[in-house]
Amino acid sequence: MKEVKLKFKSTIKQENDSETFEKEAIAEVEELTSGFRIKYLEDQEIPVKMLIKDQKLIINRGFMPSNYSLLKLELGEKKNCKYVVNNRQMDLTSVTNRLQVTKIDEKTKIEVEYDLFSGLYLVGNYAVSLLFS
Repeated sequence: MKEVKLKFKSTIKQENDSETFEKEAIAEVEELTSGFRIKYLEDQEIPVKMLIKDQKLIINRGFMPSNYSLLKLELGEKKNCKYVVNNRQMDLTSVTNRLQVTKIDEKTKIEVEYDLFSGLYLVGNYAVSLLFS
């Protein structure tokens, strides 16, 4: 694994509200045959692990077992996801509309857009961009 500078941008749209977050962190990245394994601390305290491989992205964020999320994203597919807050579990479904990895010089950019559903109810639309160099 090598240490890189990570820039993270997330836009969340829920009903008529929209919010964008931008963060930076130092991440550890391991390049795999057809993807990446990424590990970093969000806000210098919340552990985040990502695995991107073959148009699939798995994000594990937080502290198990009481406060964490497990998000599975696969381009064009519905996947079961889990959010646990204060030991209360919410089962969700993701639908990934875009998942793209771009390499430019020494930089790698991962862009993903997905929708989250609770049953038939649309929780929100999400767009995430990760840039590491």
